[in-house]
Amino acid sequence: MNIEQFCDLLKQELNETAAITPETNFKELESYGSLSAVLVMQLVENQFDVKLNPRGFRNIHTINDLAEAIGKEKFN
Repeated sequence: MNIEQFCDLLKQELNETAAITPETNFKELESYGSLSAVLVMQLVENQFDVKLNPRGFRNIHTINDLAEAIGKEKFN
């Protein structure tokens, strides 16, 4: 999976209508709510077999930040 495909997957998961790019601050999206953090962390675990620390997740804001936390080597 490349980063653009991951953006599309996040867009679907969050039911977002706006475009999502690697620079998007997904926490500022209109569709981002209280359960969204859990959804995003679960998506990362299911797709990449990476478990994100909930405390560390607070410091992740953009898709690029998320990709860094997952590990750039997991993206092609």
